[in-house]
Amino acid sequence: MFKTYSSALPQSLSRGLVGATRQTPTPFIQFVRGKRTKKYDLSPAAQKLITQLSVLSASRKQPKMLKLCPEDFVKHNTVQEAYKLITRKRKKAENEKLKQQYESMKLACEDLSKVSPELFEAANKREVSKRFSLELRVPTNYPPNVPWYYDYTPESPEDKK
Repeated sequence: MFKTYSSALPQSLSRGLVGATRQTPTPFIQFVRGKRTKKYDLSPAAQKLITQLSVLSASRKQPKMLKLCPEDFVKHNTVQEAYKLITRKRKKAENEKLKQQYESMKLACEDLSKVSPELFEAANKREVSKRFSLELRVPTNYPPNVPWYYDYTPESPEDKK
């Protein structure tokens, strides 16, 4: 675990000095890292079995119950139920809003196809080479940091060659 090194005194220190005695070299200790071992370590096969069993049972593990007095437990449950109710209402409102947006988009596409089939085809034409064009903006709940890319010009077919 530890290696000891002795540093020898240079010969010039002990020579020529009257009454000087040579000191014994003082060892210094350097730590050498060894294998980690535990006093009551399991064999590798047993450790492997324990690891496999803990992975299999990981889905069944549940958090520990809170140790609360009855009054605090009632308060805790009330707050949890209120939070669930609020999140359920928010989710329902968001889904309703998205459903209305989808329906309005669907009606707009139907109207466009009835009024001008050529424009409808041009609006829904797919470009074979591109998966995602710059015009296609990912729908998010938040506005972009840069609202619009003003200098955008689509590539012409001559530029691709």
